Amino acid sequence: MDLSIYDDKSFDIVLLFGPLYHLHHEADRQTCISEAKRVCKDDGTIFFAFISHDMVIATELGYNPGFFNSNQYNHETLRLEDFPFVFFTVDECRKMLNDGGISIVKEIASDGLSELLAEKINALDEYSYSQYLRYHFYCCEKPELLGHSNHLLFIGTKQTSGIS
Repeated sequence: MDLSIYDDKSFDIVLLFGPLYHLHHEADRQTCISEAKRVCKDDGTIFFAFISHDMVIATELGYNPGFFNSNQYNHETLRLEDFPFVFFTVDECRKMLNDGGISIVKEIASDGLSELLAEKINALDEYSYSQYLRYHFYCCEKPELLGHSNHLLFIGTKQTSGIS
């Protein structure tokens, strides 16, 4: 949230791989985005990582068959408890970045179903693994599959509509 040790427009690329899903207040997340924009060159690129709200439920169920009996989520809304991480839907990510003056260039489901399938993937032979990777890369940018990934990667640039 405070990159004051860096001059304005110092970097071609800025990575926010973690801050946005550790900051519990929207104002803090917007400060973080603002600082990333400030230190990024006008023609630079900013990468944003998020933890996908909708996939975490499936992942938790994989680890804990009693998850749906727990108090880790609101049983009416299916909204997860934002602790220790803060979870976002794809639309919430888009809104946060748009509100922060970011033009979204690309949206990627970084890990897709890999966490749920880890044991099976790790047991694949070399050819099957290479085919799994092809499948994963095929799926990771499909809009209809974005929410089915534990991590989301958004790639953006500063909006040029006068927003700093």
